Amino acid sequence: MKITLTLDNSKLLVLNNCMAHLDGIVFENTIRRLKSSVSICIELRSELLQKAIKTRQKTGNFTLKLSYYKADALLNYLKEFEIYFPETDGIYEQTTINAIKGELHQKLL
Repeated sequence: MKITLTLDNSKLLVLNNCMAHLDGIVFENTIRRLKSSVSICIELRSELLQKAIKTRQKTGNFTLKLSYYKADALLNYLKEFEIYFPETDGIYEQTTINAIKGELHQKLL
């Protein structure tokens, strides 16, 4: 089952900035119940970075197709690691993350 998210370059940038925290996570120190989600999100981060490179010249919206388990891991990451996000100081960033969480929550039901 595929979950689709509608994004544009600025939303993808916010998402990538939030997931930049994954670069510094020591996997061995992560609690057991989060290890699979963190592992999937590390994989997803590289996919999102590749998507950002491919779509940097495009304007407008595009869809991001995620498998169910990746969408679920992303939602868990956005909920669990919210306090670590470096780019959520602004209103736009907070609104974007909340919109992505809401869209994922609706589609994962």
